[in-house]
This record gives sequence, structure tokens and C-alpha cells, in this order.
Amino acid sequence: MLKNLYLMSGTDAFTKGGLDNVALTENAVCLEQSGGRYVLYGCFTSPEIRFPAFRQLTVSWNAETLKGTVVEAQARVMVDGEWTGWLSFGKWSPHIQRASLHQEAAKPAYIQGDTIHIPAGRASLAQLRIYLYTNDEQLTPLVRLLAASVRPVDWRQEAAQPYGRELRLPAYSQLVRDPFFASSMSAPVSLASMINRWGQDAFPEELAWAMYDNDTGDCFNYGFLTALAGAFGYHAYRAYLDPQAVWQHIKDGASLGLRMHYAATPEDASAKGVPLLPGAFRTGEEQCMALRGFELENGQVYVLVNDSLAPTDQAAEHRYPAEDFWAAYTGEAVVVTGKHKGQDRGCPVRRHAALRALEQLGCYMFQTAEGQDMPLPEDFTGTLACTVKDGVAHATTAHKAFRYLKRTAQGAVQLPPELFGEANKITVYAIDTTGSGWVGEVNTGG
Repeated sequence: MLKNLYLMSGTDAFTKGGLDNVALTENAVCLEQSGGRYVLYGCFTSPEIRFPAFRQLTVSWNAETLKGTVVEAQARVMVDGEWTGWLSFGKWSPHIQRASLHQEAAKPAYIQGDTIHIPAGRASLAQLRIYLYTNDEQLTPLVRLLAASVRPVDWRQEAAQPYGRELRLPAYSQLVRDPFFASSMSAPVSLASMINRWGQDAFPEELAWAMYDNDTGDCFNYGFLTALAGAFGYHAYRAYLDPQAVWQHIKDGASLGLRMHYAATPEDASAKGVPLLPGAFRTGEEQCMALRGFELENGQVYVLVNDSLAPTDQAAEHRYPAEDFWAAYTGEAVVVTGKHKGQDRGCPVRRHAALRALEQLGCYMFQTAEGQDMPLPEDFTGTLACTVKDGVAHATTAHKAFRYLKRTAQGAVQLPPELFGEANKITVYAIDTTGSGWVGEVNTGG
């Protein structure tokens, strides 16, 4: 394993930690039971972890959090021989309003969302802990993975080997997704590519809402990103990887999302102080790219990516000369491996519902199977969208052309009037702030 990466998963690994009101079960940490009921909270603490000297640390966790349960990862670091206090990465569940913590720069360490920073001196040791909470004595969260990675102070990055290898990942453009997320959509779009390759069929909007950071109002928190992948049953963690380590992960068939800072024009490069990435569609100062592999052409190594700043899904499959690409790579990656069956309880779900036509043309109300109206709340926040059956065999549902809709005063959805001039089969989606939602179908007459 890499010296700058610490990874705990499985019963044997968790037995090395401290258990406070928690127990081990199913290769996971759960709350202790007393009299057939789970205690309301508990904590697992890792051993002290020795790393190469560092000034940045990230933490990852994978957990099943059914509605009513929450986990909270924390870390502390030893700086110049003294332990800091415990720093929180925020309470996590797809079913809550998540918020990260952003502290002002201060010694000996402070947290900015998904990363702990040491502004002066060096850290040598770290320790992790994760709290488990429930408000239902019949339910417990299950923590399946806890990880930390550091950016070493003296990091000598090894170059990637010049060999070809391509993975088949579906490509999406963030520019055709829900405009609400604007420029912060690259991480959920990349995650959709990374898990949909294994048949997940998630929408970027579902992932965006389920990892949305209510403190910053965006989707840039990579701790929440890996936690969300874990909620779907994938083994996911963050790591500082040099190009050689990135290549090895691709060689092993893992999905990788790379954190990038770059400019698309020389003017932006000069003004923003970031590397120029020739051929880039747009400047990306906080951009995630899903990696598809590498190829050799006439002695030149190219990095294959899904670039979500492309104007269309088709154009998102892109490549960059390796030398330029690595200059724009921040060194931080998200690693996702295949899905583990039965480990996705509590993940966002898409539920089927009926749609009742209202008197106003194009307005439809969601209904339960029993025919009870389900008006969208007055304060509904989420994504309303529809797709039209077009006779094309799309690789994933997310590749269909989505039209974005609005809630009516009655709590219904208003479909575009141009869809009612001919016979159409329309699928309507309502995605809430947990990433879950309703889906129903409408048949219009010609």
C-alpha cells in the first residue's frame, strides 16, 4: 500500500481500533445493542497512524446510513510533537442537509471542507474517529471503510508508464444538466461516469443533490463524494496519487476521478496563475475529470478523460497530451472499485408513481399507487425534469435529453407545451435534496 494512504476495511482491520458503544458486524462497525435495542450513539477510533511528514490530510468513509441514522468522521494530527483537537468533516447521510466546516487559517491546523491544513511546521502522526448516531433504536449505521491520505511535504512524484489502457466509462456534459448547479457539477457528473460503468444508471442530478454541501452551496466536497459512492455499495476513497500510482489503478480497472486546476487560454493562465491545458473546452479551477485511461500515438502519450465541460455528452470523451495534463493535475484522486452486493441500504432511490392530468394542459400531479395526490411542497427544492421517448437506444438513462421543469402553484409539474402537438411517451422525474425522488409516465395524444 502507498505510504501516504491508510485504509481500514473488514473485520480484521477494525479490530485494531477502539470501540466505544460500538461493535463489529458484517465486516463493519455498528452501534452496540442492549436489550435488543441499539444505543443512540457510539464512536470508533483508529490507532495512531504514522505518515511521511505532511501539511494536508484528507479523510474518507463508506457507510450505510438508513434514514434516521448519521455518521460523522473526525481527525486530529500531531504537529511538531503536539496533538491538535479533533476536527470534524461534517455529519453525513444522503437523507440530511449536509454541511461542511470551514475554519479560518490558524495554527496548528484548521479544516476547510474536505481537507485539514497545517499552515506551519509539519505533521507526522494522525488519528481518525467516526461517530455513529441513530434516532431509531431499531436502526444502526454501518461503517465499512475509513481512510486517510496525506500530501507529503517531500513528495517525489513518479511519472506514469507509457502504456495504453482504456476503460469504458459513459461520458456526460455538465453543461446540459440542471442549471441550478452551474459550475459545481463536475464531481457528481464524474461520479455518474465512474459508477454507471458498472450498470448503476444514476443521474448526475441525483448524485449532486445527495452530496450537496449546504455550507458552501456547491458540490465540491470530495469527502461527501466518496461517502455517496460508498452509500451505493462501492468501495471508494480519496488519495493523493502521483501519475505512476494513477496509472497502476487504471491498469487494475478502478474508476478514478482526478481533481484539476487549469486554464483554457494563455490569458486565463496568466490572470489566474494556473497551468495552461491546451485543447481544454473551458477554464476549470476546481474541476473533476473521470479518467478513461491512456493511449500511445506516434510516440506521444495521451490521457483519456471524460471532460464534463464539453458542450455535449458525445464531445465529453476527450484526450490531452500527458505532459500538459499532469501539470494541471492537483495530485488528489477519488478511487472507486466495483459494487459490493447488499451494501447499498440507505442510498438514494428512485420510486415509481402515477401522474394525474389536471385541467390545465400539460400539468400533472404525482399520485401514490392508491390514487392519493402527492403535491410537491411549497418550498420544494430539487430537480424537476422530463424525457421523451425518442426511439434511440441510449447507453444510460442519463444520456437522454432532459428538459427541466417548474412546480405549479398546486404542487404539480408543468410540461413544455411543445410536447403536446403529437403523440409522445414522456417520463417525468422529481428529485429531492436527498437525491431520491419520484418517476412517472405520461402518454400524450396527437
